[in-house]
Amino acid sequence: MTPQFPNYVHSVFPGPTSNWPVVGQIRNACSFTAIANALNCRESVFFHRPAELIKEAGLLFQPNFGGTFPALKVWQLQRRGFGSHFGNLRFTHCEYVLCQLMDLGIPVIIDIYTALQVGSHRIFGQHAVVLVGYSDYFLDKNGHAQREFYIIDSEWPALGKFTIEANNVDRDGDGMEEDYPGNRTILRNEFMRIFSTRCYAPIFASQYEHDRWYNRTFRTHKLSLWERYIGGSNDLLLNHSASKNHPND
Repeated sequence: MTPQFPNYVHSVFPGPTSNWPVVGQIRNACSFTAIANALNCRESVFFHRPAELIKEAGLLFQPNFGGTFPALKVWQLQRRGFGSHFGNLRFTHCEYVLCQLMDLGIPVIIDIYTALQVGSHRIFGQHAVVLVGYSDYFLDKNGHAQREFYIIDSEWPALGKFTIEANNVDRDGDGMEEDYPGNRTILRNEFMRIFSTRCYAPIFASQYEHDRWYNRTFRTHKLSLWERYIGGSNDLLLNHSASKNHPND
């Protein structure tokens, strides 16, 4: 649990969210804005700007054709000294991996909604967002057990109307809004539905720290060109029993 948020909430970054140095995006620039927002929140300063990342991408940014390809974000992160990889959690315990990363204080860029599907294989998520938190199970006002995920969505609640406090609500009925991580709250079942690509890119402080985590978490294998640039590496947990206490997706 993270102080300043409700006691059942786990967040990568401490509150209040009003202090988070984040911005909204221009059309189809979600990948670049997600990188900037994640890095700026890591460093608690508005230093990285989407415009610099767009300029760096050059012709690889095509706003009239959906933006850019997802694997580019990893190159841009590594170029700035951070550790990452373009992975896919379709064949393992997705929720366990994501929650483990957030408990380690690692923000994760994920691709939600499906922009391209080849047969039964969903690739190229339509929209990149930053996953920054999750909740324990709690009872909602109707007495139903719920679990939530929290993201920074640079196009939420709409393009050009981004606000970091869009998901703050008065949940306990005391007349004051509670602060929640990010700017968008998604119930677990809905989150797993819209995160159908299972593509993700964690952001570690260095490639060494990333590789140390990866090698003790997943089975290593030689990546195909498809995995490296299109669908993401097929990440399989070394120890499946470690995730049995977490809900399976």
